[in-house]
Amino acid sequence: MPSDDLPAPNQRGTQNRAGLRRLLWIFFWALGFVFLGVVFVALTNHAVIWSSSNNYCGTACHSMTWAAAAYQRSPHYMNLVGVRAACGACHIPYDAGHATAADYVKLLLFKADRGAKDIWGEAHKTIATREEWEERRPALSNTFETYLTQHNYITCRGCHSLESFGGPRSHMKLVIHQGQAKADAYDCLQCHANIGHVYEDPSAKMVGGWYSVEQAAAGAKLFADSCAMCHGAKLEGGGGPALIGVTWQQHFGGAKLLTVWGEIKGPMAQYAGKTFTTQQSLDILAYLLQQNGLAAGNQPLANTRQLSATLPEK
Repeated sequence: MPSDDLPAPNQRGTQNRAGLRRLLWIFFWALGFVFLGVVFVALTNHAVIWSSSNNYCGTACHSMTWAAAAYQRSPHYMNLVGVRAACGACHIPYDAGHATAADYVKLLLFKADRGAKDIWGEAHKTIATREEWEERRPALSNTFETYLTQHNYITCRGCHSLESFGGPRSHMKLVIHQGQAKADAYDCLQCHANIGHVYEDPSAKMVGGWYSVEQAAAGAKLFADSCAMCHGAKLEGGGGPALIGVTWQQHFGGAKLLTVWGEIKGPMAQYAGKTFTTQQSLDILAYLLQQNGLAAGNQPLANTRQLSATLPEK
């Protein structure tokens, strides 16, 4: 190439500096966008956590005042292991588990939808008094249960897993839950209706009686056929522990009815080589309650949602 066509040294230097400046501009702009992206993600995540916190849900929303009070009476708020499940852990999908990028986007869309509805409700005072709250509570509970069913109880499974069960009743828990886990069809509230909010004292419902006499009689026949061989015809014990008197108090005093029912439906049936239906297990439970001096009433134990009451400690 003729020397006349070559750029002069000063011109080449100018072009190089201009190219370098462009690269630096691109670099700093990219760095700025990355920084702004990090700040945006951090602020978004902070907003997600803050707006799912107990403090926000319990105080920022006037209509949640009574729900927050019921939550503070529940096992999710105060329990023996000292682990508290926050509002978002139950009410926001993917909040409790390790969300993927796609899950996180779904979480944001869910919160945006619920947040807009909550803001609208607060602005228009759709629930302004306790009376209005009590009137709306059944419908709101149904809505929440529908949400859990549609998401296959993903918020429960975000915290709980069968592999993590431990302690003296871990075998019972495994036996009771493994059927649902295998079928991948969960209905946690079927047994744990008061796990997140306690509006009434479950034991207060038992003042009029814990079971019906007819139910206890049906349970006595089932016990004689399937359980007496281990626990004795008079519950005095044998191959298995006694289920009356001091031993009963040691095993189940202060426990929930659900715990006793779980032992009957799970390990006791398993050891006996039997399969009890839910109702049969409730009938045997009624018989054990009768034999341990708890009063009968007019209504039988008909489903596991009635098992939140706590047995007397003495």
